[in-house]
Formats: sequence, C-alpha cells, structure tokens
Amino acid sequence: MSSPRLSKALWLWFPPLLAVLVIGVKLFAPALYDSLIEGELGLTELATPVAALAGVYFGVRTVLLSRGRVPLLFTGWLIATTLGCLYFAGEELSWGQQLFHWQTPTDIAALNDQNETNLHNMSSWFDQKPRLLLELWVLFGGIVVPLRRLAGKVPAYAADSFRGWFWPGIECLPTALLAIAIKLPERYKKVMGIESLPFEIRWSEPQEYYFALFLLIYLLAVRQRLRHGAAAA
Repeated sequence: MSSPRLSKALWLWFPPLLAVLVIGVKLFAPALYDSLIEGELGLTELATPVAALAGVYFGVRTVLLSRGRVPLLFTGWLIATTLGCLYFAGEELSWGQQLFHWQTPTDIAALNDQNETNLHNMSSWFDQKPRLLLELWVLFGGIVVPLRRLAGKVPAYAADSFRGWFWPGIECLPTALLAIAIKLPERYKKVMGIESLPFEIRWSEPQEYYFALFLLIYLLAVRQRLRHGAAAA
C-alpha cells in the first residue's frame, strides 16, 4: 500500500495564501501593506521564522521516528535539514534581537553590515552561498524531480533505499514553484537592466518564506510516510 499524502489543504491550498495576501494588499491597500506586511516585524518577516521553527519541531520528531527505520545516511540528512531550519529561523530573527531588541555586542557589530546579531550579514558564506544551494535544491528536488516522476521519467527507487526516502514528492511541488516564481520579477529587472517595475514588493522576503515552508512540508511528508509505516506494521 502506498503512503498517504499530506492533506491537500496543507500542501496544495495553503502555500498560495501568503502570495495572494501580500500582492493583493499591496495592490488594493498600500498603506495597510506598509504598516502590516513591510518591515522587520511585518507579516512576511514573521511568517518565515514561524515556518522554520515548525520545521525544527517536526524535524526533531521525524528524526526520532526515523531511528532504525531508514538508512543511516538519510537520518543524517534529516538532522542536517532540521539544523538548517534552526539556522534559518535564528538568522531571520537575529537570534531573538528582532523580538527583544538588545544591543548588538561590539565585536559582532564591527563585523556585521547591518549592526545585527546574526551571521548572514557578515559573509556570503553564511548568506548568498547557502541560499543558492537551498534554491537549487528547491528547483531540482522540488520541481524537476516531481515533474519527471509524474511523467514517468524517474526510476522507481526501492522504498527503503536512501534515494527512495531522499527525493521530495509531489507535496513539495506547489511551494517549490511559488519559491522560484516569486523572485522572477526581480530577476527580470536585472536581466533587462530595469530599475523598477510598475508593481514592486520586496520579492526576496516572500521567497524566504517559501523556502522555509518547503523545508517544513518536506519534513512533514517524510514524517507522514514514517507514521504510515508504523500504522501498517
């Protein structure tokens, strides 16, 4: 028996909500957008660490559930993904500084471009490079592989093999598509040498949210498979 998928309400209908809300409010209520959505404590900025922290919670539960039931290498991958969610959430909140507003320690402030308690403003090795790797994972693992699987062009890996566990399923496809598509206007500007478009938002912020949501749904899908296996046993 094949593993049941996550509820469609979670993986199909929920992901577009933030994009629809952000774009709709920007179009029809720009003042409300500026007060509730834009900024360090706006809706998008807070939704991202919430999704990432949920990924930490369910990642830990998935790792515990996976012990002795999946290849050891995949357990290591689950641990790495969970730690990635923790890093994602911590950096988005400057490890609590955005919420509790402490003064940045002098030694950190001297290295940080924005005078914040985080790593991603210190070096591209903590920001652009990990982000690029994550984007490639979302693009290939979240879009290319599921679409090829739907077309019957991906081999049927053994369910208990590393590759059988590793590759995202169709549950990750809608979020992955949104994560890549939401940044296309910004990339279009760079390619065409355009300074601004008639409609502008901070495109990188909702993309970060969809990256975090992708990791969360990926972990939830693995957990669903593990729980189904336990029920069947």
